[in-house]
Amino acid sequence: MTDLVLFASKASRSLAGYWMLEELGIPYEVVDVDIRERKNREPEFLKINPSGRVPVVSVDGMVVSERPAICALLADRFGYGALAPKIDAKDRGPYLKWLVYATAVLDPAIAVRASHLDAPLRHTTWDSAQDAVDILDQALDGQEWLLGDQFTAADVAIGSVITMAQFNDLLPESQILDDYGNRLKARSAFQRAERLTWPPELFSS
Repeated sequence: MTDLVLFASKASRSLAGYWMLEELGIPYEVVDVDIRERKNREPEFLKINPSGRVPVVSVDGMVVSERPAICALLADRFGYGALAPKIDAKDRGPYLKWLVYATAVLDPAIAVRASHLDAPLRHTTWDSAQDAVDILDQALDGQEWLLGDQFTAADVAIGSVITMAQFNDLLPESQILDDYGNRLKARSAFQRAERLTWPPELFSS
């Protein structure tokens, strides 16, 4: 049996880790690394991930951080051919591109916009949030998921960024992305992951 551990925190980007595991439907253990209590800065966790960020997964003792890497590892290991296109599939290249795009382009572009800075900034590797939205609009126009009819881990990687940005009203307007976000949020695995990451008690008075 695989020893699978998710290091996660409520009210964080741990949504992507939970979501992948819930899509896969496999058993896993959760270690709470509550960022609100700064558990992510404790020496024990910093040995696991020196950046102090969550989520992190451990698969039979192999530790992986960074959301696209977590999505890729779990999809290849437990959802190969379904959540991850096979190595020789024509969609494998676009799939890898979207995995990387999630945090190499989309996430920083949104962060720059949220900080009210001009983008693209000099010496960066991403464009503006509007450019990123235009690119995603073009990719999703007329199809359900990033690779067409097949939902993959790329949708988890991109979708975890988009749904959080939509909740916080950080994206330029786009009906295509609004519809995509609604399809993502309708998935039962997303809903379970959302409850685990943002439980109702966080919003209770």
